Amino acid sequence: MIARTQPVRFAASLGAALLLTLFSAAPATAATEIDGVHFADSVAIDDTTVPLRAGRLYRYTVFRVYVGALYVPEDVAPEAVLTADVPKRLELEYLRAISADDFRKSGNRLLEDQQDAETLAALADRLETFNAAYRDMEAGDRYALEYRPGHGTRLLQNGTPLVEVSGRDFAEA
Repeated sequence: MIARTQPVRFAASLGAALLLTLFSAAPATAATEIDGVHFADSVAIDDTTVPLRAGRLYRYTVFRVYVGALYVPEDVAPEAVLTADVPKRLELEYLRAISADDFRKSGNRLLEDQQDAETLAALADRLETFNAAYRDMEAGDRYALEYRPGHGTRLLQNGTPLVEVSGRDFAEA
């Protein structure tokens, strides 16, 4: 069993690799069950209905960790998911408990691996605000990362908004 006090490296897969992997998985169908977890066929982001495009179970070694669903407009190609200025949402249901501190540590490690020092400096204040919003998660809880063009990136826990930070650059990072 994974101890909650150890950094959780699998939580860091919220980046580009996760999104591209989701798109390479079997496309979502009208059945919104992904490995036993139910997701909506679409979500409303402001005035836009955004369809479920893909979903997948993620494992860390032999442990089932979370099931992810990606909501992106149909006209967005997989390689454009991170840069498209369109409403989009990544929703993850956790199958194990993960601490807020583990989310912060692994998210920061992921960004440090993927971004240069100048980008990290430009994001620092917003990243600190975003990281402060993380909560401990139990099995069955959901986080959603939702980008709203002209507004920013929201973090929702079980449908409740926790924080929103501005900037398309933050969403792309």
